[in-house]
Formats: sequence, structure tokens, C-alpha cells
Amino acid sequence: MNAIEFSQQKELLEVITEHIKTSAIYCFGRHANTYSSSRILNPDKAVQKEHIHLYLLVFVSETIENSASDISDKIKTKSQGSLTTTVLIHHVQSLKNLCADQQFFFWQIMQNGELLFQDINKPAYLNISETPKRNLKSASSYRASRSYIIVTLWNWVYNDDDVSSSDEVKMSALHQIVEQSCLALIRVFTGYTPNHFALEYLFMLCEYFTSITADFFPRQTKEEKSIFNLLKQQPNTLRFSKCNDVDYILYQLLEERCGKFRKQADIMLQNEIERLNEAESETQKTNN
Repeated sequence: MNAIEFSQQKELLEVITEHIKTSAIYCFGRHANTYSSSRILNPDKAVQKEHIHLYLLVFVSETIENSASDISDKIKTKSQGSLTTTVLIHHVQSLKNLCADQQFFFWQIMQNGELLFQDINKPAYLNISETPKRNLKSASSYRASRSYIIVTLWNWVYNDDDVSSSDEVKMSALHQIVEQSCLALIRVFTGYTPNHFALEYLFMLCEYFTSITADFFPRQTKEEKSIFNLLKQQPNTLRFSKCNDVDYILYQLLEERCGKFRKQADIMLQNEIERLNEAESETQKTNN
């Protein structure tokens, strides 16, 4: 992974360390793409711009509500949109008591990621004597729990042909179905269990290892953004919703996409669990 451009790295670290008491910052992934900025007026001044998206793991010694989203917003604003981030924030004390999968996830990043910052007086470290391993039984159980919730919601709401059924309630269920699918994908493919659950945030975590969320829920055109804005509404918006507050055409399109998304996610999950189990069996044979 290429190092972050120096001036951007300095600004990045300032935003994080000034916002929250920080023990360590690791960069464990990046997406970079170049795009053209064209103009009808003064077309000769059109320029090529680069956008970079970083995945950051931040260990902190204090807890501030909404710090992950606030930091990401500040970085985007300060860089005028050229640098965006998905920020994972965890208290340094959490390193002392981790489940096997989370321990594996952190260990991988701390061993192989790019260390951008470390508090030399209070460094973040994993106190372990051997290399962590995935707990596939736990991951499979977690996936099964998510699947049970998804199937329950889908059967409860989407097998209901009552014309009086509320589209607002169905939208809330769609949100939960997609969220649960994302959580299962993230846990099975990386070992990580998020502590922040905004749908856009979960989509970016999924896009670290798969394009499935971008494929089923693209967010480029005006219509695509409208569909996503409809999906990402939190269930608490029902407190303020009105009857037939959802655009019927967009709702129908979104319901169809969510149905296909959950099925494809389930196939991916099953294939990955089988792959991990096979790899574990091969390792055990080799060691024996």
C-alpha cells in the first residue's frame, strides 16, 4: 500500500488527534481514482482530480459520541472532498478483552497496516503470546443469527398481501434486512464486528472486500441517491412519518433490489464459510 501524500497525512492526523485523545492510528486500505473536472465555460481550465478513500483503525483513550462520523466529516471538509475515510474507533482498553475474531482482525492490521501515529507514552498493543486465529464456529453462529432475523422480517412483511400494509413500516424492515446482511458479510469476511451502524458506513466496510453493496445500491445518479436515501432512513423516522410518505415507484424498485441483495449476500456468505473451513482443515492436516 502506497504511503499517504505527506501534506494530507499531516492534516489527517491533526483532525483526529485534535478531536479525540488518540493512542494509535493505522491505515489498512485505500481506494484511489482519478476523475475529470470539466466545464462548459472555460473548458480549457478543466483539470484531472484524484479522490482517495482511506480505511483507518483508530485506538483512543476516551469515548466521544459520534466521533467516527464527525472525524470523517471534518477530513472530507478540510480536504475539499479529495480525501474521504471510513474510521473504526475503539478504546485502547478493548484490546485487553477481545473475542477471537476481533483479535484476529486487529492483529492483522497492527502487523500489516501502515502505522500513521502512536502515542509513545500510551501505545496500543495486543498482549498475546501467539498468532490469533479465526473462530469459524463463532462466525458461523453470528451469521446464522443475522440470517434468522432477515428471514423473519422478510416473511413477516413481504409475504403480506394486505393492501392496507404500511410502506413506511416495510421500508424500516428493508433497512434492517440490509443492515443485518452487511453485518454478517463484514464478520465472516474480515472477523470484525462494527460498533457503528449507519448504513453508508456499513456499505463502505463491505466495499473494502466486495463490490456487492455498490452493485446493488449504486449512489452516482440523482435517482440512485434518492433510492439510497430512502433505504438508509433509520427506523426512528417512523415517529414522524405520514401515511403513504414513501414514493411507490422507488419503493417497489428498492424492495426488488433488497430481495436480490440478501440472496446474493447469503450465497457469498455460504461460499466464504466453506472456503474458510476448507482452509482450516488443510492447515490442520499440514500441522499434523
